Amino acid sequence: MHMDRTLELVIAVALVVGGLVLALGFADAEFLWFRGRPLGLVLAAIGVLDLVATLARRREG
Repeated sequence: MHMDRTLELVIAVALVVGGLVLALGFADAEFLWFRGRPLGLVLAAIGVLDLVATLARRREG
């Protein structure tokens, strides 16, 4: 099952923005056993990878 490419792009951007907000704005916050900055950086990195993959698929057609 394939997701709509626009939805994939929105999810990737949301991961990047959410990760950066978490890393920069809530760096010392704790979520269960996660701290804000490392979790935010991981989410942002996943979002960037997803964004690159989505844009590469869009260019292929």
